[in-house]
Amino acid sequence: MSLTISQLSRCALPAVLAVASTLNPATATAAPASTNGGTVVPLRSILRTCDFNPLQWVGGENSAAVTSVIRAAGGTVTAEVHLSEPGSPGTHFDVSLIQAPRASSSPCGSGGPGVAVGSLDTDGAGQATATVQDRIQSGATGAWVLVQRPSPFSQTPTEFYTSDFVAPV
Repeated sequence: MSLTISQLSRCALPAVLAVASTLNPATATAAPASTNGGTVVPLRSILRTCDFNPLQWVGGENSAAVTSVIRAAGGTVTAEVHLSEPGSPGTHFDVSLIQAPRASSSPCGSGGPGVAVGSLDTDGAGQATATVQDRIQSGATGAWVLVQRPSPFSQTPTEFYTSDFVAPV
């Protein structure tokens, strides 16, 4: 049986995309899906620099399924982020919505221009949803999401997920 995105409920879409991205990563990156005026963006365990380039040889404990829906309207960009990590209740994650393009030397931490931050804390079933929004910066053409679980022992996060592609804004 084959379902199209329009046939899936809004609640089921993140879970379906998360499973699809783990089974066949090309499926998740082939073409951006759109829902309610937003772009569905799966996240994978790839740590990136602020200019969206992947970092090589960085590993972590990455077992969650993460998706986002990025929307732009009225001069604002919004990311609704869904994370599912069964067996990990009460786990804290930092979330960043990063506008692009940006130079690799531009800061992408809290307070940086074109960066909005928030947090996710999983419930008893390991599920979490957060919404992060920001004013669209002059010259921004897209946005992407970084979700990370800080490490108490290192500057490299213990767990991390970034958007598969930069969504248009």
